[in-house]
Amino acid sequence: MLVEDLIKNNYLITPSAYYLLEPHYRKDFTLAELIKFAKSRGTFVIDSPLAEEFLMEKGIISGGEVLNQQSLYPTQEPNEISSSGEISEDSGETAQSQVFNTYSPEFSDETGSKSQVSSPETGSSVSTGNSAKSEILVNHQVEISNETAALLQPSSISTGMPPKLEGDNGFSGDKENFTGGFSEGESFISTGTPESESRENEASAMLESSVDTSHPESLPLEAENGSGYGNGYLDSEEYYENGNGVKPKIVYGDYGVPIAYVGEDVEGEKSYSTYEDVVIRPKEGFHYRAKEIPDEWEVTFDVKNVKFEAPKVKNAASKEGEIIIQAYSSYFKSRLKKMRRILRENPEIGTVIDIAKLSYVRDEEVTIIGLISEKRETARGFMFEVEDATGRIKVFLGKDKNGASKAYSSIMPDSVVAFRGQPGRGIFFANRVFLPDVPKFRREKPPLKEKVYAILLSDIHVGSNKFCEKAFEKFLEWLNGEVNSRTEEELVSRVKYMILGGDLVDGVGIYPGQYNELAIPDIFDQYEALANLLRNVPEHITMFIGPGNHDAARTALPQPGFYEEYARPIYKLKNAVIISNPAVINLHGREFLIAHGRGIEDVVDFIPGRSHHRPAEAMVDLLKLRHLAPTFGNKVPIAPDPEDTLVIESVPDLFQAGHVHVLQHLTYNGVFVINSGTWQAQTEFQKMVNIVPTPARVPIIDVETARLRAVVSFEQFCEGV
Repeated sequence: MLVEDLIKNNYLITPSAYYLLEPHYRKDFTLAELIKFAKSRGTFVIDSPLAEEFLMEKGIISGGEVLNQQSLYPTQEPNEISSSGEISEDSGETAQSQVFNTYSPEFSDETGSKSQVSSPETGSSVSTGNSAKSEILVNHQVEISNETAALLQPSSISTGMPPKLEGDNGFSGDKENFTGGFSEGESFISTGTPESESRENEASAMLESSVDTSHPESLPLEAENGSGYGNGYLDSEEYYENGNGVKPKIVYGDYGVPIAYVGEDVEGEKSYSTYEDVVIRPKEGFHYRAKEIPDEWEVTFDVKNVKFEAPKVKNAASKEGEIIIQAYSSYFKSRLKKMRRILRENPEIGTVIDIAKLSYVRDEEVTIIGLISEKRETARGFMFEVEDATGRIKVFLGKDKNGASKAYSSIMPDSVVAFRGQPGRGIFFANRVFLPDVPKFRREKPPLKEKVYAILLSDIHVGSNKFCEKAFEKFLEWLNGEVNSRTEEELVSRVKYMILGGDLVDGVGIYPGQYNELAIPDIFDQYEALANLLRNVPEHITMFIGPGNHDAARTALPQPGFYEEYARPIYKLKNAVIISNPAVINLHGREFLIAHGRGIEDVVDFIPGRSHHRPAEAMVDLLKLRHLAPTFGNKVPIAPDPEDTLVIESVPDLFQAGHVHVLQHLTYNGVFVINSGTWQAQTEFQKMVNIVPTPARVPIIDVETARLRAVVSFEQFCEGV
């Protein structure tokens, strides 16, 4: 197992080192820890001296316990592997070939040309255009310096907004006169003018090449052939040939899916900061009223706590595809069951029957509930293809029916709705359509004895060279009592909770050319930097931290949490509670629904009039459908879990999302809907698609009312805005 895992990540191990490490693998150390240790030693070959040093550093063995196995299993050096550059089958060639055949990522330019992924350490060239076995070339030993690991998960990105429109929900195009459309009891606070001296940017997003170009055999195969597409992105060979860095290699995880790529770092100390020197202490004499208020919180829903039953198949010989189909079948049956329960709470719906029983109904008005598999507009009305667990039927809704056009626009593919009407011969003639929606009236909750506040953040993107690090440090100082007025003092003193809704780090390989925009090109270091910043949050403030699509987590929704081997530093924070995406948190009797917000992408695609620069409106559409990602197979990947945990079963008091980097809020049927913005200035990718974010604004929520109390702006300290 250890040999196969290392070969999948383009690392080699000698027999003597194998016998030292194998008994402790996955018990006392992980693969990521071993690879990181090898990187720090500048080698891709794990021999017995390195294995002994690693085990001793981990405290697994002491110096006296190490057996000298080199006489029994001589170490094989890289340049002794093969004169022809081939690796024998017992060295794991077959295992590695299976990985590349399982998943072949294609990086194409505008013309559709496919590039190759090559390893600077081994000179290997892996064609990603077919399933042929990978050819390993080790004709010359290349001296490897510290490598940097970063997350690479294919995903669609939507992280911002077009330019603000005048009069757009209270957002003025004039930043200086921004009011945010706040109602009575809310305020917008600016923290002052920026300092005259700006900090030097210590980050370096580009790594220098350390491959010895004097030996042609040490170069990647594509560089020797002079191939290149010249698109300026990370997948362009010409980009690296022009001296812009060393092409990173792909690191594969389970099922052959790439989870990271590793490039070579410059020799010596790191050329970037992980904020180890950022130490902010509470202001002496500052009174935190929140310390005296008892904790009253509970994570009422977390994906990690949901126990899934494995799909049932006919026999052990069933194919993998059949199991996945069965899982998705269970997934949509779960959605339909939950939505039927929600819709039945509406007293206007009336008698609900299954589609298969419509043939027994005569001249009677009934209601059917089903999934929308297809919809289209006709000259006289709207036609839907609706199915439930018993059958499928066409539903016709005339344009003359009350609210028909509005309902048609609001319904997304695969959402669950109810139609009331009369069945005909092979068709159902609907008079009304009902969305799951949230009730218009809700019970008022008892007031709290004292005011307590919560801060909502998302999309911090630590590791990006557009991360507003100075603004974030100013925010941390503000949390520690460095305030400018009595109003700010009152706000800070009562902040007891902080919710961080995903995209905490920038990751690596999320979009083309991102590697060039990274100040911290190592995924491990990105989380270390994040933890170094968050450790300065006062200990009495409980932080609820969930993942997003840039984080080291499962790409598909729902996301149970972070991969701990990458994000271990934030797990060690004393006042941090790691939550899933989505999650529901109960604060003093008020329910906060927290999701990263990827479902906004599908809303923008399918509902007319929706855009990324008004995300709260798209979030309201998700509330109406009572689902965080209704459409299957579009931009948002959905995991084949046997239960649909993205259904909004309980109506929250507050619904928070991020992802699109825009601060906007609305109130819909008593639910406060807010997109919490970002801490990242405009990237080059966002410029290309005309996205203008609104960074470094801190929304503060009054927990008692679940409404916005104030927005504190640190935007003036954010460079590049």
